[in-house]
Amino acid sequence: MQIYHRVSDFEKSSCKSSVALGFFDGVHIGHQNVIKKCADEKGANLSVVLTFEKSPASILEKNKKVLLTLNEQKQKIIQNIGADALIFADFSTVKDMSAEDFVKIILKEKLKAQKVYCGFNYHFGKNAGADTKSLISLCEKYDIKVHVSEKIVYKGLPVSSTRIRNSIAEGCIEDANEMLGYNFTVFGNVVSGNRIGRTLDFPTANIMMNNELIMPKLGVYASKVKIGEKAYYGATNIGIHPTVNKKDSPICETYLFSYDGFDLYNEYIECELLHFVREERKFSSLQELKLQVENDKKQIIKIFNI
Repeated sequence: MQIYHRVSDFEKSSCKSSVALGFFDGVHIGHQNVIKKCADEKGANLSVVLTFEKSPASILEKNKKVLLTLNEQKQKIIQNIGADALIFADFSTVKDMSAEDFVKIILKEKLKAQKVYCGFNYHFGKNAGADTKSLISLCEKYDIKVHVSEKIVYKGLPVSSTRIRNSIAEGCIEDANEMLGYNFTVFGNVVSGNRIGRTLDFPTANIMMNNELIMPKLGVYASKVKIGEKAYYGATNIGIHPTVNKKDSPICETYLFSYDGFDLYNEYIECELLHFVREERKFSSLQELKLQVENDKKQIIKIFNI
């Protein structure tokens, strides 16, 4: 899959395209449906995903917006769906365009779009003033076919990035994972902790939380951790360590049940959150904390049936 950071870079290829439109935060099952449809029906064209380097909302609202996925994750998921090209455009270059200019200049002239694909709630143009009906009408004028995907419903309500963010923040991680179509993952290089886990016979791998991403509800999760090509079940605590050395910012701390390999410091790992077990709380002693970790492990082993 080719990656571009300007629409003009794709324009140089002189290729005709089928284009999936959206910011696609999380690339959830609704987004995946749009992108897959675009890739499957591209014909002789290149299937292109047109998204933005930064969240449009964070630029328009002038405040930092927490995300479900960073661009590296988004790129990996979209590539696995089968798109030929991904454009991370600069939103500021199109935010003041009229709806017609966006269709005429960006879609028709620069991308040479033959077909475009979007979700049912897609908006575009200055102040996001145009909707899918406008897109269909304008694209017809420029001989571009439009496919609008219907909403995908989960538990009676449409799947959306906002709904998934809320589920993660509330600890409803299983609902979030169903709507994402994959498991929400905390990832990064293992950092040195306070080594309290070793004294309790529960050594842990610690990852710093990324403040650009949605913060899961603080507490203990049943998790699966990927280290290279291998995966291990574990108990993950996302929290501030209220019992010992309280932290200003939450960290992700995982006790791996069956890992007996090399020291993981500085190793890149991916921690998938699968089930919320309990909220984080302060214990009166390290012994009480140890007993609770043992109970957490028993409960998680029962959940995974291992």
